[in-house]
Amino acid sequence: MTIVIFLLVLTAAGLGGYALLVHVGLDDLEAWAGGRVAGLVLVAMPAWWAGVVGVHQWRSVGVVVLVVCAVVGGVVAWRRGAWRQLLVAEVIFWTAVAVVIVIRLDHPQIVLTEKPMDMGILASLLRAESFPPPDMWLAGEALPYYYWGALLWTVPLSIASLPLEIGYNLIVALIGGMVVSLLWMLGRRAGGSHWSGLLVAFFGLFAGTPDGLRQLFAGGSLAKLDYWHSSRQITDTITEFPLFTIWLGDLHPHLLSMPIICLALLIAWQAGRHGPTVLQTVALAVLFGVAWAANPWSMPPTLVGIALLLFAGPDRWHWPGGDGTRRWLAVAAIAVGGWIVTAPFHLEFQPFFQGVKMVFAWTPLGSLLLYAGCLLIPAALAALALLQRFVGGDDEANRAIVLLGLAAVMVVAAASGRPTLVMLAAICVLFIIAVLGPLSCEDRPVFALAALGIFLFLVPEIVYVADSYGEDLHRMNTVFKSYIQAWIFVAVALPVLLRWGLKRQGARLVMVAVMVLVALPHLTGMFLQQVVAEERGVDGMRWMTAGDRAIVRYLRQQPPGTVIAEVVGGAYTEYARLSAASGVPAYLGWANHESVWRGNKILSETERRKELITRLYTSSDAEAIRLTAEEAGIHLVAIGSLESKDFSKQQLAELAAAGEVVLDEDGGQVVRFASPIDGRSASGPDMMEP
Repeated sequence: MTIVIFLLVLTAAGLGGYALLVHVGLDDLEAWAGGRVAGLVLVAMPAWWAGVVGVHQWRSVGVVVLVVCAVVGGVVAWRRGAWRQLLVAEVIFWTAVAVVIVIRLDHPQIVLTEKPMDMGILASLLRAESFPPPDMWLAGEALPYYYWGALLWTVPLSIASLPLEIGYNLIVALIGGMVVSLLWMLGRRAGGSHWSGLLVAFFGLFAGTPDGLRQLFAGGSLAKLDYWHSSRQITDTITEFPLFTIWLGDLHPHLLSMPIICLALLIAWQAGRHGPTVLQTVALAVLFGVAWAANPWSMPPTLVGIALLLFAGPDRWHWPGGDGTRRWLAVAAIAVGGWIVTAPFHLEFQPFFQGVKMVFAWTPLGSLLLYAGCLLIPAALAALALLQRFVGGDDEANRAIVLLGLAAVMVVAAASGRPTLVMLAAICVLFIIAVLGPLSCEDRPVFALAALGIFLFLVPEIVYVADSYGEDLHRMNTVFKSYIQAWIFVAVALPVLLRWGLKRQGARLVMVAVMVLVALPHLTGMFLQQVVAEERGVDGMRWMTAGDRAIVRYLRQQPPGTVIAEVVGGAYTEYARLSAASGVPAYLGWANHESVWRGNKILSETERRKELITRLYTSSDAEAIRLTAEEAGIHLVAIGSLESKDFSKQQLAELAAAGEVVLDEDGGQVVRFASPIDGRSASGPDMMEP
């Protein structure tokens, strides 16, 4: 029943988003496709601001806004009566949701990878009384991470009281449905038909990489494809692609921000036709601000994508002056307004950033084609067609010029030793010329997005964002965050790239068939895995022991301010499971992530806390145990499966005897040493500002 309530709440929010998007200028099909995304933003924004200014019941503000959305949206939908369009959009949405649910049935567990962290952020938001929310892995401190993408789902989750282990996996599927719906609408704009929408939706989210077909040729089987290998296609980097992301189910910023970015592009496309209105500018500023707060890596591409669609009108490129001035001022307002609408987040959040540097490793062209060949080959064909158009025709002399230009690029690519950089740069330049030049047609905005996508593939060949992962992995995150956004932008342009690159419809059909054949193995393998799977479900905590689940249920009932101690272990493991699943801050969780978020200055504090927890679990002196818990501000100590593995029965018995056992169920125990209202929150003398 809670699932039904949750989905009804999302639909209510979607009604409000639909009403807004209709007034922004989208047609009924587009407005309904983006309605849930817009509705979630409409609900979350005032609720968040209420929490920022100190309203502890900020989620109630979201509930009030949700009711208004439902009423206003219902009236607008009834008056417009566009039921057929709404039904089409719903069919697209729910078909995509169903596909995502099915391909994830055999691995719903929220464990390993980054999933525990993502669940912990959601759980923290459900308990937060203000913003920023508490850090679930460093009690007493605020979360130093971008949480806005998860915030969008907080009010619906709290209204429905949906268990997070179910809600988490449902959100993954719903995001998939939102992204597919919006990609369909973007493709429909690019190619002018539902077939082009289907093409973009498939290649934007459900297409695998050519590496899947390579594995089959190497002797692999569909049911045993190595998706992880495909997501690490380039040495010492992460090459996630949208299908892998949605299959894996990390509710990480790059996935959470995806539907927001797609909706912003759709509105910007509409605004670019005749110039942005005030309402369109405000809507784009809010969406840009939310995308920025949800995933700072998406900030530059989102703003540039919006700007390109506003400047690249179908008639011409709009420079400042005349009608163009209004467009450039609108982009400036969107950039500034986006920061303002989420200003408290930016003022509080100081990401650990070490600057931008020149790369010293490059991508082999073959590796890039095994990642994005289905996107880049149509782009290259379209670039050749543009070159032919620029030189003036299709006669023998002009064909010779085109071949000479192609040969020159190949020679430079070979001589430079960096063929990937040269090839991508050549394609990007040709697309930029098409956007800025005299070309006058509806395809100008599409080439603008394609140029942005190719540029994002090009970025990691030149610079990288320095982080704490060391020289060997210096490009890891830059490749990851650039490529997955590039994939979406180029996928949106596919209908136009194919039409320009292959003039004959028969040739285009053959190319699409080949592309689909190359892109299908990953998705087909994911379906086949469900057939042979021994277990299926949507319960993200089914991997936990009964005792651990009992502890989580107990912790979720505890008041804000409660601090838990659990055994400390390595990142990307089962450790820190109790705090992640409940949102009750652990005295220390994944120490590795704290150093990634805060920098190495936090290492002394995490080491101190780790030693204190070890002392808590291993001391044989009851009074010393109580004093240790009091010193740390720890209210509850967990004794579950991992604690029983890492410490002896005698040590755990002495720990339980030193306090009050308030839970003893299925092998899981919780020992209370203080109540949040009686004892201070966890802190430490060496703590630093996040």
